[in-house]
Amino acid sequence: MDIAQLRNFVAVAEAGSYIRAADLLDVPQPTLSRQIRALEVELRASLFHRHGRGVLPTEAGKKFLEYARSVLHTVDQGIAAIRDTESMLTGRLGIGLTPSMGRLIVPTLMPRMVERFPRAQISVVEGLSGLLYERVLLGQLDFALVLNPLHSSSLRVVPLVADPLCLIGPEPVGSAESEVSLEDVTRLPLILPHGNQWVRPMLEAAATRLGLNLNIVLEIDSTPAVMELVAQGIGYSIMPNSLRKISRLPPMAWQKISGTNLDVVLSLISPVRVLPSALVTEAAQLVRDTLTEVLGAD
Repeated sequence: MDIAQLRNFVAVAEAGSYIRAADLLDVPQPTLSRQIRALEVELRASLFHRHGRGVLPTEAGKKFLEYARSVLHTVDQGIAAIRDTESMLTGRLGIGLTPSMGRLIVPTLMPRMVERFPRAQISVVEGLSGLLYERVLLGQLDFALVLNPLHSSSLRVVPLVADPLCLIGPEPVGSAESEVSLEDVTRLPLILPHGNQWVRPMLEAAATRLGLNLNIVLEIDSTPAVMELVAQGIGYSIMPNSLRKISRLPPMAWQKISGTNLDVVLSLISPVRVLPSALVTEAAQLVRDTLTEVLGAD
């Protein structure tokens, strides 16, 4: 039994004639007759009896007609609901990602976005967290993934992942390959982003509490460029631990910074003044799901 058979049965019952129902459905009458007969065999009951002007439902047919109409009504409601949802998943969608996060999740995320939202115009903007923060505040992006966002009454902030900071270098520093002290870090030539980026103030504040200063030899805001310079032995840098999952990274040592609470929080931010559309809501959930999957992968 399938939906087409139910529709054909209801059409015959309402038309009172196989011929009229076949015309309405644009189905050959022999095909229609075979489908009704198949229903009768499955139900083990006669559904129609013939008279001079056509057919009438039998008692069994009348009972089955009520259920068939109910099933078709439910199916039609489901189809309409899906179509309504799909029609809402249109329009422009602006997403902000940091360059490192873009390298991490875009290869997995974008094919899913295109498949899930074929009628949407998707724009992905890469930038450092400070820039993305400002663009979300200005309404230029629907949402963004940023590190350590400042809390604002104008933004929804959803913390997603606490990510420990690591020293990266051409080889491990100190006796422990998996971790290094902040004191040892301050003795190294560091390549860091400019001072207005939120990872840098965390490091400077932690060093100041210990009466130490960072030895910054280069300021570069490009994560890929920093990693290449580190791999060449030009200096060391500090990166969130999650970035070691990026494919095709140059070979380097990753050591967690011990004895400090140097975790960055990756959060999803969106403007409070704008009620998120169905497209934005579903896209944000897809980003969260993809991030969880990528960070959880071995």
